[in-house]
Order: sequence, then structure tokens, then C-alpha cells
Amino acid sequence: MDQLIQFFFKHKWSTFTKGELSFASRPSWLLIGLIVLALGMLVYFLYFRPGYRINSQSRWGLIALRATLLALLLIMLMRPVVVVPSIIPKSTSVAILADDSRSMQLEDENNRSRIEAAREILSSNNQFARGLDAKFRVNLYGFSTNATKLRDASELKGQGAATDLTGALRDAVKDSSGTALSAIVLVSDGGANTPKDLSAELRELRARNIPVFTVGVGNPARFKDAEMARVTTPRRVLVGSAVSADTLVRLSGYGNIKVAIAVTEDGRAIKTQPFDLKGGEAQTVTIEFTPTSAGAHRYTFEVKPLDGEATVENNAQDALIEVTKDSPKVLYIEGEPRWEYAFIRKAFAKNEKNLILVSSDRTADGKFYRQGVESGSELTSGFPATVEELFGYQGLIIGSIEANFFSYDQLKNIEQFAAKRGGGVLAIGGARSFDAGKYANSPIADLLPLYLNDQIEEPEMQVVMNYKAALTPRGRAHAVTRLNEDRNLSGKAWEELPPISIPEILTQTKPGATVIIESRSINDRNRVVPLLAEERYGRGRTMAMTTNDTWRWRMELDSKNNSHETFWRQLLRYLVSTTPNQFEIAAERDVYAPADVVNLHGEVNDKKFDPITDAQVTARVTKPSGRTIEVPLKINYGEKVNDYRSEFTPDEMGLYRVEMTALRGGATLGAAQSTFYVTDRTREFHDAAQNVELLKRVSAETGGKYFTLNSATDLLDEITMLEGKNSERVSKDLWDMPVNFMLLIGLAGAEWFLRKRKGLA
Repeated sequence: MDQLIQFFFKHKWSTFTKGELSFASRPSWLLIGLIVLALGMLVYFLYFRPGYRINSQSRWGLIALRATLLALLLIMLMRPVVVVPSIIPKSTSVAILADDSRSMQLEDENNRSRIEAAREILSSNNQFARGLDAKFRVNLYGFSTNATKLRDASELKGQGAATDLTGALRDAVKDSSGTALSAIVLVSDGGANTPKDLSAELRELRARNIPVFTVGVGNPARFKDAEMARVTTPRRVLVGSAVSADTLVRLSGYGNIKVAIAVTEDGRAIKTQPFDLKGGEAQTVTIEFTPTSAGAHRYTFEVKPLDGEATVENNAQDALIEVTKDSPKVLYIEGEPRWEYAFIRKAFAKNEKNLILVSSDRTADGKFYRQGVESGSELTSGFPATVEELFGYQGLIIGSIEANFFSYDQLKNIEQFAAKRGGGVLAIGGARSFDAGKYANSPIADLLPLYLNDQIEEPEMQVVMNYKAALTPRGRAHAVTRLNEDRNLSGKAWEELPPISIPEILTQTKPGATVIIESRSINDRNRVVPLLAEERYGRGRTMAMTTNDTWRWRMELDSKNNSHETFWRQLLRYLVSTTPNQFEIAAERDVYAPADVVNLHGEVNDKKFDPITDAQVTARVTKPSGRTIEVPLKINYGEKVNDYRSEFTPDEMGLYRVEMTALRGGATLGAAQSTFYVTDRTREFHDAAQNVELLKRVSAETGGKYFTLNSATDLLDEITMLEGKNSERVSKDLWDMPVNFMLLIGLAGAEWFLRKRKGLA
């Protein structure tokens, strides 16, 4: 398009957008008036004199053509010009930032590497480089983790392990301190993989009137790649728990294709699974596995290489999972002896070795059958009387027991158990649950994922109907619903489960809540209500299960079928999987790349989970080599009151172990442990196609412009017309534009044609 504009109008479009129209030979207004008057008399003599044989419509057409022709000639005689700013040669400087990171080695620039293309355009015999050098004092920098001044483009090697775009822009400005810097030219594929604040740097450049002109390297239209873009796993799981890992796979340049994802644990292959994916987009796929043993394990998730990939260095991502032998405690409170209670206890007695289920079943007024308690004084009144006692558990199950069994303080403690302590709360259906238990106006109603309607008047009244459990789309890959390692077989297992009943029909889910399992009426196929729903509440997790007879999944199936036990084991492990401890220490991420800064965050609470802000907190970091360092953590008065933090830069690859100790007045308050991993994988090849959007953003937010590699020479016109104290105003003629002569010929020809047609020629 720019070439077409230049053909007709002599100059590029940028000349008109940056310039002002004027006339080099503008006569006085008196002379202009006399010329217009003379033209008017000429028009009268030619077209209005007596005896002129032409109708009115044709007359005005001829007048318009002749007047336009004469006006155009008059304008051309006045020598129209466009006045544009132009940099005074060698009065100012330009910084060229050339990307020298490893992603520039990719070969997608017309069968050559990106770094070769960058070297060519920046070489001294190239038109682009010569044009810049003729107008500016040019400083060339290569950048990856930092910017380094270069003598010439041949020093670019494409070996940098990261791309610090923010730091490079800052270094270029800092190095030019004391000299006039007109602009920055950025030659890059748009990779920016450090956590520094790019937006702040762009605002600073805009404020200092230093535009960034970007030249994109790499051909996004012909880029073929399969990338493991992200992996999301739980940070900590109990030994024996299944792990659901969400992997984000990005396919570029491929159509619909089958890919295989492999998982290794500490370098040992444990699973490979095929997936059918759509090309040209990023998709999340879930892969499940069970860790082999306790301890901190590094898991590698890899997309097996596809034909024609530009690079395979972005096919894998690492994740770190701590598999613990902890024994979290779950409190189960019931208001009546019933089958559901008995079968839940049996499921745990048979299969669960780590989770501790403490239960209190009311057998009569003021009498409770307690199981799993550590002493005779525990739960003597059926439920913890103090917040400290309740917060000693990680999970809570509320069965069929009415709301007025609890004092208001106990109800508020349950709400705070989820919101403040971060525990998991599960409410299950029964004759005295939900609305039937009069919970609608209590703090419990706030934390449930389902709305209560407070319409049931008789607690014993039940809606007796047969319902079949059915997994929702979210539930098909949920950790709770995995009845078989093969999800297809797991889905069939759910279809085979016997019908259950729903004592109360709760249909409304709260915003942010998710239904995992639905219940579908056997008698009315259109009747579908939530069976199991969950939501995040404060720091914790809350769930609601509306049935009261999952025991049928045990009694009405073959004795070898373990679906009931597996479901309840997974449900309660999931319930407590994110419950924090009283003392916590963790790195901000689980996996770091070389040269990344590791941010440590510690949390110190009392038994009520109120923050302790005056502790002396120290983290002892053990490196992969066995060497240790002491890192003091200081309280950070930010959004989190109890956030102790510090940072350091690791200098070894491998697994780091962190042990935190909190002291106050010389006495030990508590301790915590965690791990993180420093991988040798570079982030350079992640999202490796040219990041056009980022480059356009950098130029737009600083007042510059984006160019492709093929149009880089057009940048010369843009950058030499920058307005500033080192520029001057120059005039460029417009009278000799080709379009002017085309118009003259066209107007004269049109008038002749019209005259010929009317017999006046």
C-alpha cells in the first residue's frame, strides 16, 4: 500500500502524517482575488454569452471541469509543499538493541536463522544500517540477560539464556546519559521472559520522549511448533494420592493432530498418554498419575516431537511435587446413628492409612459415640468448644445434625474454620441437613456452595425419589471422581453405580461454585439437580453432597467393587489437600530457571491462626551440593499481615530444601519445611514464534512504530522525521506529484469528450 501511495503522491504516507501542508509561492490575497475574477469572466464569456448553444445541465458540467482544471493549475503554480521535521545529521544518537538470545537461532527467516537475518540487516553494507549511520551517531547493543555494546553486527551469536527486554531498554537509556538520544531501534523476535515490569519502563520512555521502533524477526506465518506451555500440579499431596496435572499444550502451524504426552518422575518414565488436539490454538489436557513414593519429586511433562517442528527445546516442562506422609485429621459430626456414618467409617478403616478420621455420633441427648479420639477428654460435648480445638483439624464433615445443636459461637467458628484457618468443610445430606436442619440463616449458609431456601418446615420430611449419579464436564477429570486409572473405565464405573435418594432438592449454585456430580431422576429425565458441588471460601474449600445414602454403592454392588471406598477416600483427601499448616514456608514458584531470583514466603500463626508479626524467622536453605546458607525473613506489611519474606539468587542446579524456624523471646514457636527446584531448562524457546503483539505494544506505548524485517528500510523515513531540538523543518515539493498531471490530463480529456459529444469541439 505504501508503494502505491508513493507512486501517486511522490512521498510515503508517513511524510503526510508527520508534515504540514503549505505553499512555497503564495501570492497576495489581492492577486488571488483578481485571478478568480478573471477566471469568472472567462467562464461567463465561454459559457453564458448570448447565442451559446448548450443546455443548462451540460453547461454546468463543462463549467465544473474547466474551473477544476484552472484551480489545479493555480494551486500547482503556488508550489504546494509539505513541511516535515528532519533530524540534523549527526546531531543526535540512536541506540540499536539486537536480540542475542538463544531463540534467535531458530531458522524461520527464509531458510536462515533469525540471528543471521539480524546480522545481515545491521551489517555496514546494508541499506538500513547505512541509512541510520548517515543521519545518526549509532550505538549497537546485543542483549539477552543484559545489554552489551558491540563494535559491529558480526559479534551477535544468539547464545543468551534469557531475554530481559526491560533491562535492555533501561541499559540503553542509561548508557546514553549525557548525550541526545532520539530513539531506540529494537531488532528482536519479541521474546521477553523475565519477570521485570515492562509497563513501567515503557511509561518512562514515553515520558522522556524516546520512541522505540521495533523490527520483528521470525516468520509467524510459517512457524511450526508443539509446545508444553504450562503445567499446573498440586504443590503438596499425601502419599498414595492420585495427581491430576493440567498441561497447556500450544500447537502452531499444525491442523488437528494426535500428540503423545509423557511423564517422568525423577527421570524415570511412569506414563505416556495420547491426546487428539486441534491445531493453531492452546488447549488444556489433564493427565493423571500416582507418585511412587514419599518425598520431593521432579516430574517432567513432555510433548513427544512432531514432524517439522522448529524446535523441540520447548516440548517439556518441569514440576515439583512434595509427597508427604502427613496425617491430617478430619472431624466428622453426626446427629444420629445411620448407615451413611457406618459405611464412611468402614471405608476409611479398610483403605486409608494416612488420613485420621475423628468422629462424634450423637446417640441420645447429651450422649456421643466417639471414634478416633486421642483421649477421653476429647469431644466430650460432641463438638469442639473452643476455636483452638477446632482449628487443630484440617477438615470437617457436618452430617445430619440440626443447626441449633451448635451455639452461635460454634457456628461462627465453623465459618472461620474455612475462611480464616483455610480448612475444608463438607456438608452431607440427611434428615437434619441443609434447610431441614434450619441452617438457612446461620453462618453455615454463607460458606455452602449451594443456596438454601429455608422452605422446609418439618425436619423429618424427605423427598424420596430415585436418582442416578452423573459426572459433569468438570467432574469427568476431577480428582474426586477417579474410580479407575483409565478415565473411560472410570466413567463406565459411575454409570454402573446403584440409584440413590436426595432428601432435599437444592438447585441453585452460588457464583464461583462448581458442580462436580449431578443427580438425574430415573422417573423424570428432565429433573437434574446438584449431587456434589464445591467452591473456594476464604482460604479454605467447602463442599456440599446432597444425598444421604452413598452406602448403596457398597451394599448393592459386588463385594469386589471398591467404588464406594475409593470415592470417599479421594473425597476427603481432596477436602484437606489445600489446608495450610500453622507454620508455612514456600518459594513463590516450585521451579526456577537459572539466574532467576527466588522469593521465599513464610507464615507464622498462633493456634487461632491469628498472625504473629514479631517473630524472628530464619530459613536454612540446603543446596543440591549439600552446602547451606541462612536467609533471614522479614515481616512484610502488605496485603498479608503474616507474610515473612526474603529473596536470594540460587547458584546451583537441582533440588533445594528450605527449613524455616520461628522464634520469639528465645523460645521456638514452630518450624516448617519445603522444597523448590532449579532446572537447566531455558525459557527462551517457550512461545517461540515472533511475538508480534508485544513488539507492537512496545512501539505503540512509546510513540514508535512496528516494522517487519522486509519493511525495515521504511523505518528510516519515520526515524529521520522525529520532532525535537535536534531537528529542522524542511519542505518537500508536491506540485510535481504524478497524481497532479494525471488529474490535469483527466480533466482536460473529460471536457473535450463532453464537448465532442455535444458537437461543440
